[in-house]
Amino acid sequence: MTSTLLDLLLPSSCIVCGKKPIPLCPGCRPEVRIKAVQGFSFPIRYAHKFEGAVASVISGYKDQQLTTLGKEIALSGLALFSELDFSQLSAVITPARNLRNFRKRGFDPAHDLAMRSLKLAGINVPVISLSNARSRLDQRGLDRAERAQNVAGSMKLTRALSKPVVLFDDVMTTGATVREMARACEEQGLRIAHCCVLAQRFAKF
Repeated sequence: MTSTLLDLLLPSSCIVCGKKPIPLCPGCRPEVRIKAVQGFSFPIRYAHKFEGAVASVISGYKDQQLTTLGKEIALSGLALFSELDFSQLSAVITPARNLRNFRKRGFDPAHDLAMRSLKLAGINVPVISLSNARSRLDQRGLDRAERAQNVAGSMKLTRALSKPVVLFDDVMTTGATVREMARACEEQGLRIAHCCVLAQRFAKF
């Protein structure tokens, strides 16, 4: 919590190049290049590959609690959401919180980034985090099969919705979390219209 307060109050050095006094230099800001992910029953688009400057910015925000980077990352969410027609959509759905990570960070990255991105886009729809149906481990360090097993049946939707929804997550590796999010929504009779992911990590397993 102390590091979060200091990050808010004091100038910091660029998370990418180390220069002061801002957390991300204009020249280090990653360029958005929206691309599609294949292999799902609904369209998925991501704004970046999870590498280089993008990995530094997202990891700094999530793992070092450099919360001022949130507004920079939200610009990528803005680009993703601006491509969608929200007139017939009921909500943006984010993953259920990993409670251990939430206690450590003090915030929910995916939910907060979705809120920031929608605000930048001027889009007024609710952001709903799925609830935990059971506990699960942090996905990092798990292989493809372990990731799928870890999240399977772990999330549930407790809000009543009628119109299609948009799924949103910060980083996608194997797609296990996105598939579980979709299952939880479809179990309640909802159609997944789109999925937006800030960064795609291309797993080597």
